[in-house]
Amino acid sequence: FCQLEVEMSEVIVVPRSFKLLDELEDAEKDKGIPAPHTGWISLGLADPNDTTLSVWNATIFGPQNTNLMDKFYTLQVSCPDNYPVAPPKIKFITKINMPDVDQKTGEVSAKLLNGHWSPKGSIGQMLCLIRTNMKAAGRLSQPPDGSEC
Repeated sequence: FCQLEVEMSEVIVVPRSFKLLDELEDAEKDKGIPAPHTGWISLGLADPNDTTLSVWNATIFGPQNTNLMDKFYTLQVSCPDNYPVAPPKIKFITKINMPDVDQKTGEVSAKLLNGHWSPKGSIGQMLCLIRTNMKAAGRLSQPPDGSEC
């Protein structure tokens, strides 16, 4: 459950599934990714029959004016049972040489995700954070195109 504070100090508990349904609807309507990342990130459920809305696929197009430009990266997003209190777990499927990403597993470090997470946040916001951090990775040598973790 997620607790959101509203005016007059009233606390509303939003069930995990409602929050994830809102995020799915935003993703399907291309409303879940804010500028300047709009059009460069996409996401949706890995399995449309997943009633728990737990596993998502995402694609990030490499930042412009870096050696990641014109490349796309596939990621898997897993929402734990205590989402949105806890952040999603995010893993690169496409190999990338990037700080805060395990080179063997592709997992984005919990330190990065936890340090920027709020229960009011979203999967889309975390993907924007990752894409922003990819700019620094654009200066590093990268694995061959098509390599997977």
